[in-house]
Amino acid sequence: MRWSDRLLRLPPLIVAGDRFSGWLGVLVGWTAIGFGASAASRATGLLLSYRDGACGALSQSICQVSGWGGLLMGMVALAGGTAAWVFMARGFGPPATWWVLPIGLAALALAPFSAAEGAALSPVWLLLTLVAGALALVLAALAAGRGKAARYGWIRLDGLDAREAAHRGVDKLVIPLAALALVIAGGVFGAHVIRLLSEA
Repeated sequence: MRWSDRLLRLPPLIVAGDRFSGWLGVLVGWTAIGFGASAASRATGLLLSYRDGACGALSQSICQVSGWGGLLMGMVALAGGTAAWVFMARGFGPPATWWVLPIGLAALALAPFSAAEGAALSPVWLLLTLVAGALALVLAALAAGRGKAARYGWIRLDGLDAREAAHRGVDKLVIPLAALALVIAGGVFGAHVIRLLSEA
């Protein structure tokens, strides 16, 4: 068995999906993932900045507290988002091994771009950024290659597969676009919250 088959293994059970709970999974899961990834990325940028006094008018203590608080908030949102759609939705949530991991790695790769101007970034961190970005692209490509079940988020964290849910043609078009819009909206909101925390 190839390593990609182990990472992106097919679920053992197939359950009947439900359109209402499926949309609940889209609204809650993807928004939480976008918020968590963005908040964690921006907060990591603050943590990279405070040692160099690059937080502007903010004191180092405020910058550090905002950074660690935002990082914790982002991690909680990522974990809560994946858990919420497992219990609330029959599919259409972001699968943990297929999308949460690539989005988390992408957030790590973007963290240096959230650092304040003047922050010094070590070569080790820059190398980590390149590796995280490359892994995110590879995992996203593997997930997309798994077909509709991966792209729509039908595979749930507990291994159940809701691919038998009845879908109209419009659902097949709108659901991926809605998930993309929600993860972007959640990311923008997460960045806004961290900006407010850093200015408090």
